[in-house]
Amino acid sequence: MRRILLALIAAIGLIIAIPSSANAADEWYTSSNYPSDKGYGYVGSSSSTVSGVYQHLTMYRENNYVALWASVGDEATDGYCAGQEIAYQVYVNGSWSSDYHKRMVPVHDCSTNGVDNSGGYFYSKYKTRNVHSRACHVDSSGRKIHCEGTWHGPI
Repeated sequence: MRRILLALIAAIGLIIAIPSSANAADEWYTSSNYPSDKGYGYVGSSSSTVSGVYQHLTMYRENNYVALWASVGDEATDGYCAGQEIAYQVYVNGSWSSDYHKRMVPVHDCSTNGVDNSGGYFYSKYKTRNVHSRACHVDSSGRKIHCEGTWHGPI
């Protein structure tokens, strides 16, 4: 019993010691403030419509920090909801990440009513560049099922 307890404690210690994934939600925060009110300038946008999913991403930048406006629309009654995934690089500890960080935007749409869903502005906590987006099918909780193979961008 004692060995099992020690093994369990060691396993928990390993889990706690593993660094967070590249998809860490703490890289972004949400705000209702319009980016230009905070000094951000418009950069551009990307969009696509694939398999009944419309996705649009607009980006603003200030000193390599970015603000994103994400919009998704479910355009098909196929049993899926619409979602959006983004990929980007961040500047941490003096250099740009070589790998792209990926995460689902916390906005999805299941309505098929012709009205897109958006969730305010998403601001990066780190300097960010080369932002790409793509359309995804998600479940009703916003969990990714699958995404289109093509990334749109960089913005």
